[in-house]
Amino acid sequence: MILFADRICDHQILRHFLCVWRALAALEYRNDFMNDTPIGSDEKAVPTLDELRQRIDRIDESIHLNLIERSEIVEALIAVKRTDKPGAAFRPGREMDMMRRLVGRHRGILPITAVEHLWREIIATFTHMQAPYEVVVEPGADLRDMARFYFGFTVGFTQAQTRDQVIEQVRTGQGRVLGVAGNEPDAQKAWWIPLSDKGVQVIARLPVIAQAGRPAAKDCFVLSMPLMDTTVPDIRLVALSAPSGSGVDDAITSVGGGILSRVMEEGHCEILAAMPFSVSNVEIESLTRLADNPMVIRGNVGGYWSPIALSSL
Repeated sequence: MILFADRICDHQILRHFLCVWRALAALEYRNDFMNDTPIGSDEKAVPTLDELRQRIDRIDESIHLNLIERSEIVEALIAVKRTDKPGAAFRPGREMDMMRRLVGRHRGILPITAVEHLWREIIATFTHMQAPYEVVVEPGADLRDMARFYFGFTVGFTQAQTRDQVIEQVRTGQGRVLGVAGNEPDAQKAWWIPLSDKGVQVIARLPVIAQAGRPAAKDCFVLSMPLMDTTVPDIRLVALSAPSGSGVDDAITSVGGGILSRVMEEGHCEILAAMPFSVSNVEIESLTRLADNPMVIRGNVGGYWSPIALSSL
């Protein structure tokens, strides 16, 4: 470990590497503990414990050297893309594509959520190196866990007193602040009404991997000012308002959407609806012409890429 540390000249990379290294070391310890007996069959040579550890050392060195090479590429990206601009380095669509490929090629005993966390630590740190940002989260230990799981320990982290304060800090941060806000089917208030496609909006939904029994499992959204990313998420979020809650589930389901959250406010049912990309504007607008309980479209409030659904742990 000491030999590796002297190859890193940037303290942010060193902090990041230490976090990743400790996670890998913990997994190695777990595997050593579970595999004290010789492995393999009598028909072939069984590697010794020392030989296995030498192989692990070679793999660890390769991981480290690849991290260094990745940091050098990020330096080149900063020069080419000028990603020192606020929010310029965020690419949630590309990150989701990377995670889907990671899940697709994963195999073995290592839990996919451990790989996800290591990957998120790498992505969040290198994104921060391209364009520094910080994360603000609403109160709650489960939301703090989500923020740390997905944004790591290099990124600055603060806790707001309310969700409204999270939205305000994202707005005034002008691209340098991301917010983490929980999603509840039965909300206490229509917190999404201040969001818009030209201001603070939803850019992602967590957790990225939906798996029963996983760590860091709180359903929540990532909030941001508009990004330079031009990729279109497969789910868009639409704020709707209806005179009552009667029949709203069936009406929204009939056009292909679903309700994520709702609340009665000032005699109206305020709704946060998820609409797949395949649902057209015409179909959404048809909700305003219902004979019973016609809705008002408040506007688009962001979107996200559908989580990757896996079987239980």
